[in-house]
Amino acid sequence: MTREQITKATEDAASWEHHRSKVCENDGDMAAIKGAIQAHKEWRRIGYVMAEENMETYNPDADPTVQRWRREDAERQAAENAAQHHATENTSEQPAASDPRTQTVRTALARAGLHRLDDDDHQAVEQLAALLDDATLRRVADWLERTREAALQQAAGRPQRPAYRRPRPDSWPQRT
Repeated sequence: MTREQITKATEDAASWEHHRSKVCENDGDMAAIKGAIQAHKEWRRIGYVMAEENMETYNPDADPTVQRWRREDAERQAAENAAQHHATENTSEQPAASDPRTQTVRTALARAGLHRLDDDDHQAVEQLAALLDDATLRRVADWLERTREAALQQAAGRPQRPAYRRPRPDSWPQRT
């Protein structure tokens, strides 16, 4: 795109942002407003990059921010591949589970992030699986999965459930 096209796109995005900010009735409208704001910011950023890099037409290969994003994506993908490879290696080192109940516990532990289990851990898993009935075993696996999901949300910076706040004593209903 040329500078004129970028300028036109920036003006259109600003107009759309202004229009969307006038109408806010539900969560969908808020999402649309956020999208309009992001689009306007991105067009302004591209215009700035074109001015700084003296580009006549926009080239993402010459955009330092796009290059950084690509580098971060490649690093993240490499880290994910390494983690997946590491998890695959560790699960292949585990002894084969003869009991599906034992395998249920091992799978839940592996998904929760506990990949390396020593001999005592394997024995404890077998004993746990032998002691618990099927419903309780599924409940333990569910706890581990919820723990994993909460850890992933926390790592991603997403808020957890709001903390319970005890009401102040002065706001308690008065007995009459």
